[in-house]
Amino acid sequence: MDKIQLELEFYKKLNPEAAIFFKKKTLAAKLLKISVKDLKLAPEQSWYEEYLALLMIRLENPTLNFIARQYTEKLMQWYAHNKNRDERELAVLGMIQFAEPTELNIPFNQHLWHKKMIGDVQAVFLDKYVDTNYSDAEIATYYLFRQNMRRHERRKMRVAFMANSFISAEKILPVYEVLKKRDDVETFLVVYAGADYKYLERAWEYFQRKYPDDKIYSYGLMDLKKLQPDYVFLANPYDSRRNFPGFRTNDIAKFAKVCNISYGATLSKIFSDRLFNDYPNFWRNVYMLFTSGESVKNLFAESFPQNLSMNYQHVEFLGYPALEPYYKLEKEPSAAKCIMWSPRWNFDDKIGGSHFMEYKDKFVALSKKNVELILRPHPDLFNELMKKKFMSRDDILAYEEVLKANNIYRQTTLAEMYKSSRKVDIFLTDYSSIMIQFFLTGRPIIYCEYPKAAPFPEYAEMFSAMYTAHSWKDVERYLEDLLAGNDPLLERRQEIAQKIYETHKGAADKIAKKILEDFNQSLR
Repeated sequence: MDKIQLELEFYKKLNPEAAIFFKKKTLAAKLLKISVKDLKLAPEQSWYEEYLALLMIRLENPTLNFIARQYTEKLMQWYAHNKNRDERELAVLGMIQFAEPTELNIPFNQHLWHKKMIGDVQAVFLDKYVDTNYSDAEIATYYLFRQNMRRHERRKMRVAFMANSFISAEKILPVYEVLKKRDDVETFLVVYAGADYKYLERAWEYFQRKYPDDKIYSYGLMDLKKLQPDYVFLANPYDSRRNFPGFRTNDIAKFAKVCNISYGATLSKIFSDRLFNDYPNFWRNVYMLFTSGESVKNLFAESFPQNLSMNYQHVEFLGYPALEPYYKLEKEPSAAKCIMWSPRWNFDDKIGGSHFMEYKDKFVALSKKNVELILRPHPDLFNELMKKKFMSRDDILAYEEVLKANNIYRQTTLAEMYKSSRKVDIFLTDYSSIMIQFFLTGRPIIYCEYPKAAPFPEYAEMFSAMYTAHSWKDVERYLEDLLAGNDPLLERRQEIAQKIYETHKGAADKIAKKILEDFNQSLR
């Protein structure tokens, strides 16, 4: 790369609007080579989503606007040369990337356009919501740049927290609870439906019971934008599960700073790699990420170095808010010892580790030992079993009947994990992010090892203080000792639990403080 090109690339980083200009120009030139018949099928074309995404961005830089006017004149010349042919409409599409339609003294032959395209283009220029699902790093960087440059008068900070179940929201709610007590902050708890549009009413009712004095918002379409939040907290990277238009990350980034606290504590590199590598379209729109550990912070910095170096994105490790309530969580008294089994949902080589098919009948057999049993499967487990054809729906229903016949409770509700954790004496689990939460209670964990999930350095001690089982024989051996009151790792476990707690203590307050600092730095 020569010196001029290097300077150009640096300028594009310094002012991402320059990159947008070049993308607009390239796409406009590309349109002139597309057959006009494609206008009838525009929403199905590969260029359509990017076209609309770029159309939404109005150039503000005076120099770029001057160059854009010159380029528009070239498109006008092409248009004049082709004005007797339908292809001139392709020049119109190119020109409105740089100018309002009302500024162009040319006729529109919109009978050549797809009906959806007419509506989408009109909506863009009327500043109405347009549903696009593009994936483009430079467009994402542009919106991060705009949010970073945004300035405001002194006023209340506005923060929205998006949730569709307690399972994911548990990680962001501690920050919500801190901020809603402040007089200088307005908070909004926004409940949305999942990918299948089910359970919205149940989720809304759950959060209303949890926060009876708060207004719980249940919104779709443009309503999130209407709240005018400065920051929006999301707990998971699965945009495909936020099907309401305007709730995807690349929509939110246009009007607010996206913040993320991961819905699961990431304890191993293999799962962090999976999150960052499999969902780049989510992470490139996140303005501020609060990680569950220093190693995850470093991995994010390695994955998205450019935006971090330009200060368009921020990553912090300030502790994981969901952990604090579990430290030395009081155990409910019970007549029988209680064992909870938490099998993983996935069997794949990359992100697997589930022992469910191996141990499902052996777990049921434990009911003969005069113990109370709870099965807490991952919410996706049974769907995955059917998808992989390990079990049919009838097989699963039959297994559920076996659980009932043996008085084994299957946990399926939205209830907080720490409520059910009060009953548990021994936690039997595959690799799971909830291991660290239960570990802080001080009670023993039998970990059914997944060798590929080697722990990060900061959690290696924690894994060494769990009873690692390589087979069901190991599980039975550990259970026999623990049920008899023999727990040789107890003191070591309590010591490490205290160290983890001290590292994560006060995380919600620290995250709230960081957001307030960022907001105050944006004053005019």
